[in-house]
Amino acid sequence: MSTCVLIVDDEPAVRSIAVDILSEAGFDTIPAADAGQALQVLTQETEGVDVLLTDVRIPDGMNGLELARVAKRKRPNIGVVVTSGYFAADFDSAGVLRKPWSASELVERVKKAVAR
Repeated sequence: MSTCVLIVDDEPAVRSIAVDILSEAGFDTIPAADAGQALQVLTQETEGVDVLLTDVRIPDGMNGLELARVAKRKRPNIGVVVTSGYFAADFDSAGVLRKPWSASELVERVKKAVAR
């Protein structure tokens, strides 16, 4: 059974690149443009999403950190990778995958999230 990654980013190019990189690395991927789409997937996906990869700044009423908290409540075993191109004092930047990330950085962080 392969690992499924829900990729949430409002930038179509970034979302597409992440899908390509992770698909090539052997992961199943589900793209989402905003929190609403992501929550719909988390609620409806019967096979399960193993990892949530989300940008901090996403539209639709909640940011990526809030989405990660909701995802953890819905699916306590989900791995989470948060990414951002911005520094914000209101979150711990040490745990955030900084944009621009490389393909190897992205794959490594997703693998670590699966292992947790």
